[in-house]
Amino acid sequence: MIFSTFQIVAILLIIFFLVLSSFFSASETAYTGLSQVRLKAMDPDGNDRRVQRALANHEDFDRLLTTILVGNNIVNTASSAVCTALMISLWPEWGTLLATLLMITVLLIVGEITPKTIAKRNEERFACRVAFPIHYSMVVLFPISRIFLGATRGITKAICRNGEDEEAPPTDMETTAMIDEILEEGTMEDQENQLIRSAMQFDDKNVCDICVPRVDIAAVSHDATVEEIKNAFATTEFSRLPVYEGSIDRIVGYLSMKDFFLADVTGAEAPVRQIHPLRFFPMTTGLDDVFREMQKSQMQMAVVLDDYGGTYGMVTMEDLLEELVGEIYDESDEVERPIVPEPDGSFTVSGDANIFEVMESLGQEFDCGEFGSVSVGGYISYRLGRIPHVGDEIRVGRVTITVKVFRSRRVREAGFRIDPPAPAEEETDTEN
Repeated sequence: MIFSTFQIVAILLIIFFLVLSSFFSASETAYTGLSQVRLKAMDPDGNDRRVQRALANHEDFDRLLTTILVGNNIVNTASSAVCTALMISLWPEWGTLLATLLMITVLLIVGEITPKTIAKRNEERFACRVAFPIHYSMVVLFPISRIFLGATRGITKAICRNGEDEEAPPTDMETTAMIDEILEEGTMEDQENQLIRSAMQFDDKNVCDICVPRVDIAAVSHDATVEEIKNAFATTEFSRLPVYEGSIDRIVGYLSMKDFFLADVTGAEAPVRQIHPLRFFPMTTGLDDVFREMQKSQMQMAVVLDDYGGTYGMVTMEDLLEELVGEIYDESDEVERPIVPEPDGSFTVSGDANIFEVMESLGQEFDCGEFGSVSVGGYISYRLGRIPHVGDEIRVGRVTITVKVFRSRRVREAGFRIDPPAPAEEETDTEN
């Protein structure tokens, strides 16, 4: 078959339009699915022009997407029109039908499915390769895309009259999902991941969740002698001791070990009188507010008050920092682990440990019922309905909890033993 000049030009135009259709379709997939985090990681120094152009294109996403869709529709329509004219010139009776069937097939395979599949395999690299061609397309098609972009925004505002068109900030669950995705991509270290998660949880906690409880506060009386204060510092090994007048509910400040012994050695002002001021916070105050206020006032210690104005507990700046970065130890601290595995397969757990975190660490489901606290010792007392004694046991699912050490009316240590599943449970697991 010998083609006329018109038919040869038509075939070349169709091929040209199909190439442009593939280009726009692949670009749409690449820019819609790319991750800015991965894209920025490809050029941390900002020296790669293609990466920076791809980022700039993505920043103006509405204009980018409108340009791609306008360009894709123009070339698809043009290729269909030229193909129809070509088919009619070859087969006048069946030209329109043949052109329709041919273009549907070719556009789907060559103009949509294949280029989008290729671009999906690595959105960031493909977006960089087409960064400048897409930029030039945005410039050339700007007069047309501006019309459609303005119309789209007008319709969106008309539909979302109450500001619902504004992008809502990501929720905690969405942020957590993004962090998990970044961690899987390998662009974030596990330590950085833990720090971000701790910072997110920091805002959700109140100061009563982390403070030293009232019964564990080591304090000295306002009229204590120098020897009594020395003994208190030596016994507790704390660097700061709260000072109270009359009772622990009336704390007036704290003594610093460094200032106390320096004054005692140099014979300066009576060391017992060098009391530093501290802050007071209701027990429901958020950790972020406490941290901000203590940082602003440059104070290292604060008293947590209960609903009646009495002392509920104490909190230090170190306690707040540990909620963000984990436990902080110095050369004088004794490292304590809340969960210690034993040779027989059981675990020894601190009575002050968080029962929810312990059960999660052991991989066990936990329903606290109406329990309103978080400590292991508190949960044991709640389940027993009385003051626990050494040897008392409670069962939570497959976990048997035993009181191991009880001192000063508190559970100091408890044993956790995970019992093997019952035969019925094993059969169910096998069937599943």
